[in-house]
Amino acid sequence: MNKLRLYFAISSVIFLFVLAISPLKDFFSEWKGYQHEYNGMIKEMPQRIKPAEIGIKQIWVRKLDKVDRCNTCHLGLEEKALAGAKEPFRTHPHIYHNLEEFGCTTCHEGQGPATSYKESIGKVEYWDKPIFPREYMEASCGKCHKEQLVRQAPILSLGRKLIEEYNCVGCHKLEGYQRQWVPSLNGIGSKVNRPWLVNWLKNPKAYFSTTKMPNFQFSDEEVNILADFLMTLTSFPNNATLEPLPSQLVQVSGSRKTAMEELGSTRLREARCISCHPINGKGGYVATDLGKVASKVKQEWLYNYIKNPKHLQPNVEMPRFRFNENELAGVVAYMKSEYVDFDMAEPSAHTPDPQFYEKGLALVKKYNCSGCHELGNMKSYGELGPELSYVGSKKMYEIDFGQSGIDQSLSLYLFTKLKSPHIFSSKMKMPNYELGDEEAQAIVVALLGNTNEPIPEELIIRQKPVSTYAPQGEFGKLVNDLACFGCHTMFGHGRVVGTDLTLEASMAKREWIEHYFKVPYSLRPILTERMPNLFLSDDEIKTLVDYMEKVFIGDSLAIDITMNETTIAKGKLLYNERYACYACHQINGKGGFVGPPLDKVASRLQPGWIFHWLKNPQAYKPQSIEPNNNLTDQEAEALTAYLMTLH
Repeated sequence: MNKLRLYFAISSVIFLFVLAISPLKDFFSEWKGYQHEYNGMIKEMPQRIKPAEIGIKQIWVRKLDKVDRCNTCHLGLEEKALAGAKEPFRTHPHIYHNLEEFGCTTCHEGQGPATSYKESIGKVEYWDKPIFPREYMEASCGKCHKEQLVRQAPILSLGRKLIEEYNCVGCHKLEGYQRQWVPSLNGIGSKVNRPWLVNWLKNPKAYFSTTKMPNFQFSDEEVNILADFLMTLTSFPNNATLEPLPSQLVQVSGSRKTAMEELGSTRLREARCISCHPINGKGGYVATDLGKVASKVKQEWLYNYIKNPKHLQPNVEMPRFRFNENELAGVVAYMKSEYVDFDMAEPSAHTPDPQFYEKGLALVKKYNCSGCHELGNMKSYGELGPELSYVGSKKMYEIDFGQSGIDQSLSLYLFTKLKSPHIFSSKMKMPNYELGDEEAQAIVVALLGNTNEPIPEELIIRQKPVSTYAPQGEFGKLVNDLACFGCHTMFGHGRVVGTDLTLEASMAKREWIEHYFKVPYSLRPILTERMPNLFLSDDEIKTLVDYMEKVFIGDSLAIDITMNETTIAKGKLLYNERYACYACHQINGKGGFVGPPLDKVASRLQPGWIFHWLKNPQAYKPQSIEPNNNLTDQEAEALTAYLMTLH
């Protein structure tokens, strides 16, 4: 009994001690210290700011089933007067969402219910969602924003663009991305020279620095086996065959050869091939470099390809130029004489492996070449890599960091994997894309946004349905033959390299369009010219423009503009003084270089288009940097009247 009384006395003392220490611990808690400091700080400020009530604060985001107590310490989130205060009291930067509706951890991650700094940032054991580093913050936008271009999240948008361009879906299951077209390997044995192919397989970027083809880091043995295997693929898609070289290209020498090469050089310049193809690194960026193409491809293939690109590569986005036979022969002769890789290393002599075909086929399957390239009847061995649809929710215990020695976080793991694919295991098959830090970071941001976190459907912004617009008739045939969709969009279909043509006939005058097809030129001196000279016939131009005038119009854009001296004078004053349009545009050689010159704008554009464009440029071109000056109708009409005097 005495022993029991002793135990009871000791436990009572301990209980009293705990009761005494709990209030003391609460009094000295980290969050309470911040609140007292905050109240003391705002007393010294000239602005009147409501002091914080001492106590735990929290935000309950019902739609997302989240509870955040971050505002217990971050007390000045919405106080503009505290923009320059120290953390955790500083005003939150401008965001597009209401704090009460989305909370903090929806965007920042971290442990919402925590009330101490260490626990709140989530860098504690058994918590898999630590706070995002600043450079990966836009990943959270990807939870709700599923569209390709998120304007308030440029890093996320870049990452999604790179994932698509690098064809990651060739090996990984990844929702929301389309497999990109790459050249078919069918017929490659009739296309390229083996020495070039060997060097290409060893290091693609040594030939074309901006290629999306990764470096698989093949051994010399693998390179030779693959080269021997690929050189056996001599049949083109759809049973296409190579036409024989014309007599102009066979056994030509002396002055005749020189004259033909000069003709070819002239036509290449006039065609502006450099708008799409760089030549030794200088020029456009949408197609492969031509600076060393003569060492890459065989003359017969080059002749046939330039004559009709889609005959050998049905889905290639290259137009068929209207060269006659002499011009075509001259272009080929010039390219074969000038675009040579004089530094290309000749591969060492080798004896083909007796089983090179079987071994080459095995390598093609192992590295999933058909994930990107069309290769006979071979089906893609895609999804060889892990599924990435919900990689942003991956748990730490699911990741093998190997002997890398890096800090164990998902963002750093993905970044390191992209930069050095084999650092975690030498057995990994992922090739090296030789990404820069900025590219790797952007891709990681896009991947981290792929989570299985339940998001209410009303909060999700999805990509607009892909346009299926396909013009018919003679116009449609020309659009396909000229690969117009490779640069232009029409009713939402195509690539945004050149202008959108959906309202072209309501924007530009017929005479200007006809002349532009005959002699394309750059409207912006500071930009690379992109529209090539296709050498179209008058009948082809008429077919194109007739269709545009019937289909590419917007009836609401046709308006009458009052043209009188008073209105024109008012417009000139608005142009030069109130809105200083000359800061970006030139007239008679005076002004800026940002926008197109306006010297002959009245000969080029329709007055209705100018009026509506001035009212709201982004309504017609969302990515336009032209400011929306919120013009009144009278101001827009006056400016239009003045511009219509510039012939």
